Amino acid sequence: MIFLPYLSGERTPHNDPRASGVFFGLRHDTGRAQLARAVLEGVAFGLADGQKALLAAGTSIDDVSVIGGGARSRLWGKILAGVLGRPLAYRAGAELGAAFGAARLARLAVTGESPAAVCAVSPVQFVIEPDARWADAYVTRLERFSSLYRSLRPEFASAPA
Repeated sequence: MIFLPYLSGERTPHNDPRASGVFFGLRHDTGRAQLARAVLEGVAFGLADGQKALLAAGTSIDDVSVIGGGARSRLWGKILAGVLGRPLAYRAGAELGAAFGAARLARLAVTGESPAAVCAVSPVQFVIEPDARWADAYVTRLERFSSLYRSLRPEFASAPA
C-alpha cells in the first residue's frame, strides 16, 4: 500500500497545488493498521522528496531533530530514519517544538534579545538510527511512491478544483 499525502496539494519539491491524497493498493482485507502505516510512510516519502531537493540544491544537512506530536512515536522515528537514511535526534521537549519555536520568535521580536540567548538547543535524549533492513525496503517503496505521483500528476491537473 502506498499513500500520497497531498491532502492540501504539494509544495516542495513539486509545487503542485492540485495534487491530492491517494491510497494506492487497497484490497478488501486492508486493515486500519495497514492504512496507518501507509500514512506514516507516505509522509516520510514526501519528506524524502524534500530532502532530495535540498541536497540537489547544494544544501548540507548535518543533524535532523524530530519535533512536534510525531516526536512521541518511536515507530514514526524508525520509519523516518529508514526513509531519510539518517539518524534522528530526539531532544528534551521535542513534542512542543513548533509552539515553543513560535514563542521564542515572538520573544525575540518583543525583547530584542540575541538569538543565541533565546534559542538554545535542547539536549538530545536519544537518537534513532536507520535500520538497514528497513532502509533497503524503503528505497524500492520510495521509487514506487515517486512513480505513482508522476503517473497521477496529469490527473491532478485535470481534476475539478
